[in-house]
Amino acid sequence: MTGGGDRRRVLLFFIDGIGVGTDDPARNPLATGEFPTLRLTESLAPVARVGPPRMAWGLDASMGVPGLPQSATGQTSIFTGVNAPKVMGHHVSGFPGPTLRRILFEHSLLKQVRERGLSATFLNAFRPEYFEMPHAQRRLSATSLATLASGARFRSWEDLLEGRAVAHDLTHWRMRERGYELPERTPEEAGAIIAEEAMRNDLSLFEYFETDRAGHAQDRARAMQCLRDLDRALQTVLSRVDLDRLCVLIVSDHGNLEDGSVRTHTMNPAIFAMWGPPWNAADQATILPRSLTDLTPLALRALGVEPGSPTSIS
Repeated sequence: MTGGGDRRRVLLFFIDGIGVGTDDPARNPLATGEFPTLRLTESLAPVARVGPPRMAWGLDASMGVPGLPQSATGQTSIFTGVNAPKVMGHHVSGFPGPTLRRILFEHSLLKQVRERGLSATFLNAFRPEYFEMPHAQRRLSATSLATLASGARFRSWEDLLEGRAVAHDLTHWRMRERGYELPERTPEEAGAIIAEEAMRNDLSLFEYFETDRAGHAQDRARAMQCLRDLDRALQTVLSRVDLDRLCVLIVSDHGNLEDGSVRTHTMNPAIFAMWGPPWNAADQATILPRSLTDLTPLALRALGVEPGSPTSIS
């Protein structure tokens, strides 16, 4: 591993509910070409102002298990490297239950990074009362559980207001709808915060889930706004970070938003794209991700850490 300020870092930019779908823009908003960093379809590839990604294709979200891919098992697989639906025997929606929580607490990517003496942080801010709400412990997401497992602190409302964290919706539109008195923030402002924090930490995680909500609602206008915000934030991130040192991984857990003809998740592969430092030929042959379970080992290798083999869990 390189040392000091020269060592490589990773930003895992997680977007809920986007798959690689048809080239038909009437059905798939990603095919309109309006969101270049997310323009991943059957035949179209993403691009940013800084150039194309080093990798971009769909990842297997089914992982050998019949049925529609779901959030709890898909996200657990992303953030641990464990084939969670195989462990469960089926895909699990919503929030992780006891078995998935055990997997996250044992194999959390953030935990693995911190156990190696590196820094790992979740960039999303949590509102003050979140963990005090009666249902909070039952409704902790895979990202929250992976953070808890690591011992890293959660970013607060104070961090949000002082520009050290971002809200899950980037611009505060959803939080303002819920009555929180937060100043509006542009996607570029959110992207700048993500970029700055990502360059300060070895592993940074950001989660965006309004895309999945828009897909389930079949709300085309909201879907377009979510994608527009994401693209503007991502363009800012990619233009402001040092891509010779920072690996930016964009990934989703399952399809949904890319097919406006249905309210459910889809069988499409989950989107994946990577910008950042080049890999040498030997590494390139071993790190090509094909499944959601490949993201944790990919992130670890990008940090110069040899991953373990948690996928043997039963």
